[in-house]
Amino acid sequence: MGLTLDLRWMTRNGEPAGCPECFMAPVQFTVAQFIDGWPSRGWCPACYHSWDDLLITNAVVRRIAAESTGRRRAADDDTFAVAAPGQYLEGELVPQVTVDDLRQFSRFLWKRGIRPDLRRHKNAAKRAAKTAVKGAAKKAVAAPLSAALRADWQARAGGWEENPDGPDPSVFACPAGCDKGWFSLDTHLHDLPRVMCSVCKGTGDYVPTV
Repeated sequence: MGLTLDLRWMTRNGEPAGCPECFMAPVQFTVAQFIDGWPSRGWCPACYHSWDDLLITNAVVRRIAAESTGRRRAADDDTFAVAAPGQYLEGELVPQVTVDDLRQFSRFLWKRGIRPDLRRHKNAAKRAAKTAVKGAAKKAVAAPLSAALRADWQARAGGWEENPDGPDPSVFACPAGCDKGWFSLDTHLHDLPRVMCSVCKGTGDYVPTV
């Protein structure tokens, strides 16, 4: 398989060296043959021009790959300086991903994305807890206050106390004057000694209608 170099930039004898068509960098050089003296294959990702470079031979490409500094940390650059026949080449390769790059990227995600999001959820939970505590405290304060007001009202009302088992305060005594819903008859014209009150229907209680 051929060896391919991705160059960010390169100088030849101190002068910029890039694509011979558009003069742009970066460019790529690929070893297509096993013979060292053969030209390497150049390619420009900017204008898609390709060419056989007579100066950057297969041997030069292999020397650049072998003598480049490489990268161990995220802050490192992969640079090279190669002396070839009739030329002195300096430049920088496109950086390859290292373990430190992944570590720095993980730290970036943690600082900029994950940790702030966790902090927001944590703060929201704290605010919800404080709100719940404040609500409970208000209820705790309101309960004895309500009891005190109730006791004061009962005292002012002459010791009145609501009887939960007592009659419904919305129900009144029958206004017709019946005796628990019935009228006694003091006559012998009827077979029944009493008749039902037509107002309360025999209940003795009267619920006014609005």
